[in-house]
Amino acid sequence: MPLTQRALKDLRALRLKKHRLARGQALVEGARLVDEALTSPAEIELVLMTADFARSRQALALEPALHKRHLAATTLTEVQAEQLAATRQPQGVFAVVALPAEPPPQRRLLRPPILILDHIADPGNLGTLLRTARWFGLQAVWVSAGSADISSPKVLRGGMGAHFHLSALWQGDLAPLADLLPDAGIALLGASVGAEPLESLSISRDKWALVVGSEAHGLSEFWRRRLDQAVSITGAGQAESLNAAVAAGIILHYLRAR
Repeated sequence: MPLTQRALKDLRALRLKKHRLARGQALVEGARLVDEALTSPAEIELVLMTADFARSRQALALEPALHKRHLAATTLTEVQAEQLAATRQPQGVFAVVALPAEPPPQRRLLRPPILILDHIADPGNLGTLLRTARWFGLQAVWVSAGSADISSPKVLRGGMGAHFHLSALWQGDLAPLADLLPDAGIALLGASVGAEPLESLSISRDKWALVVGSEAHGLSEFWRRRLDQAVSITGAGQAESLNAAVAAGIILHYLRAR
């Protein structure tokens, strides 16, 4: 089934946050991301591919997942793929993924360990942080409303499929969740330059939430006043600070290896 120009226009509109939120959909691009989406619990509404991609080995690798989901790919022309793509060299394969309309159940959001992302404005950093959370086996990731939109194409690319495998990923007003941490017995840790060294931590294994702020401004006052302990990473060089995603990776490695 070929893609109509009207349908193409509707799909291109998903580049804008207001349309993604209004329609509850995000557009995923590239063989790896489409494969991650198809093999995850995410709801896939449409898969599109060019004739050239459909003849490729990568397309062959997608067939079992498409068959399992009872999906048939819609055909794109090369020109349509270029118009739809957010990358300079599109691979010729896309998927439309449904966005959750409601937050995950509270029991999942409050299942430690938890990563909290506070005003992470750079889409690449935010995507990398989601990918890092998945690498270290975290399922609960809270993203502040003031961060980059987690459904944007750049964040999706940076996440490398993490979005579809984090069972408690949510972006929005985090204040109600933050108020529940003390009663849940979850220690709130924060990454902050100049704080106590990471090695000074003394907490129960995995009974923690780590909040990471923006590189430009650090943690917001909202989170700073709620911290049980702020920690820093001891360095040996002269750089002013670490990239937020790098810092989070180091801290998560330390916490998960304890």
